[in-house]
Amino acid sequence: MGIILADTPIRYGLVSVLMHWLIALTYLGLFCVGWYMVTLDYYDPWYIALPHWHKSIGMLLLVIVLCLGVWRLIVNKPSSLQTHLDWEVKSSRIAHWLLGIGVLVVLVSGYLIPTAEGSGISVFNWGTFPAAFSLPDQEDISGLVHRYVAYFILGLSVVHAGAALKHHFVDKDDTLRRMLHISINRSQS
Repeated sequence: MGIILADTPIRYGLVSVLMHWLIALTYLGLFCVGWYMVTLDYYDPWYIALPHWHKSIGMLLLVIVLCLGVWRLIVNKPSSLQTHLDWEVKSSRIAHWLLGIGVLVVLVSGYLIPTAEGSGISVFNWGTFPAAFSLPDQEDISGLVHRYVAYFILGLSVVHAGAALKHHFVDKDDTLRRMLHISINRSQS
């Protein structure tokens, strides 16, 4: 079987797979950097570099997440497997919506923190995302939203990964294989 770019009724295409893993791994990396970055003091050599990288990568991730959102609007996802129970299908849909909205909230709130004073965000000195507006307490409120939703998304991601592993090792179905873009057992699809 050749490379399939778009999703089909039985599997995710290469575009969805690459965006899924790029978003997941980048989010995890940004979470770790953000967690470490808040421990830095003014004299640490990473005090300037890490926040710049964190914001730059975060803005690029925002663009990718928005592209995935458009992709989801124009390309249908694969159908649920016949072996999936109703509660699994419903909870999966809820979890995917929460993950998508949550990541978007984390990225937008991250954008709103440094732009609260009217300055844009420089992305690796290639260009600047301009500040959209400045509201009272924008930096503080956005910072709290950014932190708590980031932790929520990390926890939900662990549950999501656990569910995929359960489908793979316990149920022995193609759920995980469809997102790894590897051979699918046709008898279960």
